[in-house]
Amino acid sequence: MIRILHGTDEFSVSERLIQIRAAAGPPEVMMPNTNVFEGDGYSRDELLGAASAIPFLADKRLVIVKGLLGRIEANTGRNKSRTLRVPKGDWTGLGDVLPTLPPSTELVFVDGELRKNGAGLKTVGSTATTEQFDISRGQALDTWIAERFRSEGATASRSAVERLADLIGGQTRLLAQEIGKLSLYANGRPIQPDDIDLMVAPAREANIFAAVDAVLDSEPTGALRAIHQLLDEGNSIHYLLTMLARQTRMTLVAQDMMQSGAAEADIAKRIGVRENSFPLRKTLQQARSHPHGYLAWIHRQLLEADVGFKTSSVGNERSAAELLVARLSTAR
Repeated sequence: MIRILHGTDEFSVSERLIQIRAAAGPPEVMMPNTNVFEGDGYSRDELLGAASAIPFLADKRLVIVKGLLGRIEANTGRNKSRTLRVPKGDWTGLGDVLPTLPPSTELVFVDGELRKNGAGLKTVGSTATTEQFDISRGQALDTWIAERFRSEGATASRSAVERLADLIGGQTRLLAQEIGKLSLYANGRPIQPDDIDLMVAPAREANIFAAVDAVLDSEPTGALRAIHQLLDEGNSIHYLLTMLARQTRMTLVAQDMMQSGAAEADIAKRIGVRENSFPLRKTLQQARSHPHGYLAWIHRQLLEADVGFKTSSVGNERSAAELLVARLSTAR
């Protein structure tokens, strides 16, 4: 059988490949009957030679080809890749040869995102079964999270699922790690939003966003509530001011890049956060909602306050921090 596994959801692609490898046979049997091709150091004839071999003391031969179709696609058209070289030789007509492979061969092409009518998929032809895994959003993501909890033998309330989806987004590999951790922590009881806030790292980071949102939106009550929560969690005044200043700086950078027409992926890379993540969504939202001059003024005030805390003796740092946040959140 010939398969193509591809899509933007790298984690789900890799999990599907694990399932296929497990179904092919026990590891001790499949080890001498598995070939993996990646990079550009092989030819079409070498690939077909491995795929044409009869399995040794096994029912199947598994041949895994990683990145070939993406490389072929990247090297067609006007914008040819300078970094992704196609494996050596001529790959035209590959789809015509694939139907002649032995029925015992399981040939799996593994790739990232491929265009529906692109050269990558056309290279293999209609012989293959294509499975596409793209990053889920909205209700589809909530369903994925709920099913993942069930696969771990756990359950989560709808509000907990929505909270986790909002914090992490479609980063399925990170979601799977957090879901596994939460399932162990809950030990059989339904998982609630409070468990998410306690155990998931981005939930703690969300309190910084809440504080910045409240300051920028001129909501002193909300700002002080967020500050109190951060301090009660054991964070120092210096950490608090540093993180608030860092977030306003990221928002300013994102705002400048957005005005220049930069893509969200480039903004994420520049400010050091993941694509399709909660921190990126919140930063872009803040960048769209507030004037550049106001953001710059808040940033300067936070930096000056942090320097002041570090270089002078403040009697009650907590009270001083509360006064600062209250002042900033009522400045407009």
